[in-house]
Amino acid sequence: MMAADSFHPSSGASEDGFLAALGQKWREMRDAPLPASGGIGFRPAREAAEMRRLSREAAVTGAPADAVARMWRSLCGDVAAARGLKAVFVAGGDVSLTLEAGRGYFGFGPDLQPVVGIRDALERVMTTPGTLACIPWPEHAGGGQWWPMLNESRFHDLKIVAGWPALPTTTPGIPQVAIVGRLPIESSGDDEMLATAHDDHWTAEKLLAEVGLKAEVVTRARSLALIRIAEYVAPDDRRIELARLAGLDALRVVGVRPRP
Repeated sequence: MMAADSFHPSSGASEDGFLAALGQKWREMRDAPLPASGGIGFRPAREAAEMRRLSREAAVTGAPADAVARMWRSLCGDVAAARGLKAVFVAGGDVSLTLEAGRGYFGFGPDLQPVVGIRDALERVMTTPGTLACIPWPEHAGGGQWWPMLNESRFHDLKIVAGWPALPTTTPGIPQVAIVGRLPIESSGDDEMLATAHDDHWTAEKLLAEVGLKAEVVTRARSLALIRIAEYVAPDDRRIELARLAGLDALRVVGVRPRP
């Protein structure tokens, strides 16, 4: 049987360096100025971009990239809790699996609270400052088709800001869960977008292509279409307005997915 002290390095320098670097990164993230709009200082786009960089560095050094990515996500979750994230409301699908995915994204620092339903989770985010929701990714048929709620005026301030899993070795496809909050949409440098629009004539893909956006309608709820766009598009991008003028009624960006 291997003794516990056999895992210790012969010199404490390596361990001390790791802890020093971790402590410095923690303080930098914890003490960074909050956005001008206030809130919790949760910046999922920047966190995703940094996770990609760390994963690339891990590949060069021989460290397991997924393990590094999980450590980074856990650190980000603890920082978010320290900077004012009061709760993450978890709902939808198999709640035990949704909760597990939420732990993958946030770690064990934030308070993840299972609630009865997706609408309840969204209502709580709207009425409780410093909170987020973790719910099934909207393209999953088993998610209860919750995404049309984002078209309700009461939920217009809510945005999808990340998906999980998003590890370096994640199989291409759609994430398991979406992170939703009253947050601005930002680019991580490698993203795809989600938008909604009334598409009575099934022309959304054609109209978006005509304004220079490669897009795919991924699901529908009557006339309302959920559209995936293959590049980052700011909510006020001129192409969105041009597509509206061309006939894509009520087209609006509702989310961003930073790619792994």
